[in-house]
Amino acid sequence: MQTSLFDNLTPKQQVTIKCNQITKEKITQPLARILNSTISKNTSSVQTKTESELDKKSLNDLFPEQQFNEKNTKKAKEMLGEITQELTEAQLEDTVNEIRYLTTCWLDDIERKTFKGLTLNELLHEKGGV
Repeated sequence: MQTSLFDNLTPKQQVTIKCNQITKEKITQPLARILNSTISKNTSSVQTKTESELDKKSLNDLFPEQQFNEKNTKKAKEMLGEITQELTEAQLEDTVNEIRYLTTCWLDDIERKTFKGLTLNELLHEKGGV
């Protein structure tokens, strides 16, 4: 009777190994789809809509921050309305980032005035919080 590598591991070690395998799969599966798609593009010049959607989904799986930026841009378009028609996507993203930076700075200034020179994050960290 053969013994498994898992037989001598503690339950915590087994969970860690399982988590690492799941994390690996989250990365390798989308990456494999992208690579396979790239190889098939070289052999066939026509790409179907579903292949393109799979490529986009795979890239979003690998880089979730892209979805975050897309959502922010979409929200900005909804909030700003017709003005966004005059802006390119890059200009709109820059505007959103500048506004986020300014509001963060202003909020930090207000917090420093309120909490004796500290921001709320600094205060909570100092007290052993966040």
